[in-house]
Amino acid sequence: MAELDYAHQVAFPELTEAEIEHLARMAKVCSFKDGEPVYQAGQRGIPFYVVLTGSIEIVDESRSEPVSIVVHTPGGFVGDVSLLTDRPVVISAYARGETQAYCVSQEDLRRVIQDMPDLSDKLLDAFQTRRIMLERSGFVGIRVFGHLGCPSLTQIREFLDKNKVPHTWIDVDSAEGREAMEAADITPDQLPFLACSRGTRAPKPTVTRIAECIGLKRKIRSEPFDLVIVGAGPAGLAAAVYGATEGLATLVLDRFGPGGQAATSTRIENYMGFPAGLSGADLANRGYLQALKFGAELVAPVEVMSMTCEDKIHRLVLDDGQVVRGRTVLIATGASYQRLPVEGCEKWEGAGIYYSCTSVHARACRDGRAVVIGGGNSAGQAAMFLAEHTAGAVLLLRGGDLRKSMSDYLAKRIERHEKIEVIYHSEVEAVEGSGRLASLKLRDVRGGEGRQLDCSAVFVFIGAHPRTDWLPSSIAVDSKGFILTGADAAHSGKWPLSGREPCAVETTCPGVFAAGDVRSNTTKRVAFAVGDGALSIACAHRVLAEI
Repeated sequence: MAELDYAHQVAFPELTEAEIEHLARMAKVCSFKDGEPVYQAGQRGIPFYVVLTGSIEIVDESRSEPVSIVVHTPGGFVGDVSLLTDRPVVISAYARGETQAYCVSQEDLRRVIQDMPDLSDKLLDAFQTRRIMLERSGFVGIRVFGHLGCPSLTQIREFLDKNKVPHTWIDVDSAEGREAMEAADITPDQLPFLACSRGTRAPKPTVTRIAECIGLKRKIRSEPFDLVIVGAGPAGLAAAVYGATEGLATLVLDRFGPGGQAATSTRIENYMGFPAGLSGADLANRGYLQALKFGAELVAPVEVMSMTCEDKIHRLVLDDGQVVRGRTVLIATGASYQRLPVEGCEKWEGAGIYYSCTSVHARACRDGRAVVIGGGNSAGQAAMFLAEHTAGAVLLLRGGDLRKSMSDYLAKRIERHEKIEVIYHSEVEAVEGSGRLASLKLRDVRGGEGRQLDCSAVFVFIGAHPRTDWLPSSIAVDSKGFILTGADAAHSGKWPLSGREPCAVETTCPGVFAAGDVRSNTTKRVAFAVGDGALSIACAHRVLAEI
């Protein structure tokens, strides 16, 4: 009860007279009649409201019957994280009684958040807590219909989770799911199916179609940005935070959503400042909101198809046809885990074989045993997480040393965990199952006898392949495709300038930098990626001073 009271105090504080007076200087007074909509779910660009007289009721209209969430009275304010992300709001607001409120535009609100630290903390804490409370209240949001284990459904739910879009999965294999499917007039050939706000429907949607359905897609300005960041993992988000705080017009582009590979980590405990640890998704969300707070823009999902340089302006062509221009560019596209090198395993991808580990994936195998392949920290954290949310986990290593690529503290926990089995010197020879994945055939790499291993899901964290296929030939890469920077770029024979050496994270294309896992010879840790991102801003200032 005390925890709920505290959360309510954080979510619904009253503004002081001084804070209201400051907001009044940039606000206009808006009047509403009793019962009049202040805004409705699905609208975007709504202002920040401070109640002066009357009241404003927040209503969840995503369920079969409207549900009242809270009533804001004089001194209270209306809004949540949608005001910062510029996404459509997910709930509605109505005037109760003759109501007047100060209306502050989103642009002015961002200025307030940047200029008034105390008020900024109060608003940001309230916005985030309100969204958490809403999601825990039974809020339905977008309805996602589909079969458990369907690869397309897995991708959709992963996309919605990563972009913090409230949604409810409806299992069409259950009696309740079939009834809901029939009531919504959905046929089996339309699955997976999204029912968005205000009646928008999307059968078998692509990620792009989902973004359009929920209002994530938007037009990007044509004027050059000071810094365009490609990739919203820890390196990209760190660069966005530091770039925006130092006054650079900063744009972040990502093919899926904020967080990158780190967002799939169930727990990060060796990042300075978080002794209790936090999930990769939580760290990514904090970085995302922090970047938005200082004025950075983030657009996702969007993919860069090509890049050229004309008159010291870098031109990036996107998959939706838009062209973005930047005076400097940071490549922070990271690396993806290599596919399991087993013949025929492609048919199980997204339906039993996964290359990340989130709560979405864990729910797909909660009643069975999960196998994790790999020896790094990501594999170790996945094994720990799955051991708590499934019947048990197996960690499969090709070598014989658990500590070769894994932190000692994590290795000790795995060795002591009663629900984790570690199998050394083994690799997968075959994936077996009928309809659903059922087992793995293992081979002893030392030449010993193999074994059969029953399981319901496999999580693969082996190797890394950099996302650099779209880069121009002017950017040098090493033998594995990772980008050469700094001294390596200078010695590559491709550095074109004689007047200066490349900056520490600068590529062989002046004004283009690389940070994080995509860069050659880096340590694959979140802290190193964040450091790279911060360093790229110092390099960007140096280049911008030369233009």
